[in-house]
Amino acid sequence: MRSVYWKWGAACVVAALAAGCGGGSGDGLDANGRPLGEGEDPGGPMTASFRSIQAQVFTPVCSGCHAGGAAPAGLRLDAGNSYMMLVDVASVEVPALKRVQRGNANNSYLIHKLEGHAAVGARMPLGGPFLDAATISLIRRWIDNGAQQ
Repeated sequence: MRSVYWKWGAACVVAALAAGCGGGSGDGLDANGRPLGEGEDPGGPMTASFRSIQAQVFTPVCSGCHAGGAAPAGLRLDAGNSYMMLVDVASVEVPALKRVQRGNANNSYLIHKLEGHAAVGARMPLGGPFLDAATISLIRRWIDNGAQQ
């Protein structure tokens, strides 16, 4: 009986990932890897604030994969969950690092993943296109400034 549930569960996870993950599709990014400007201020410039990063990166780019119960590493980046799942939370892949360490972008696993120098796993967004340097710089600044909500 256990193997039937395991097979059913595995099939559900595969189906959810196939249907809901836009990893590698470039959804939410322009040809240069910049967010399309969706969210709280459509077309407005992105700033080094959590609200702006959520609206212009996490929601349109990341939450295609990082949402719901099948989110990779349990990391949900939808608007209702991302802050509490990122800031001061240990990374699943490298527990010695926090996903976002307030005031320290260099030791924040999120930055390691976005820049492609994480010790474990692939660069994010999975398969690219990747965020451009200016966008990552704003995320770094938000973290270095204390990662305020």
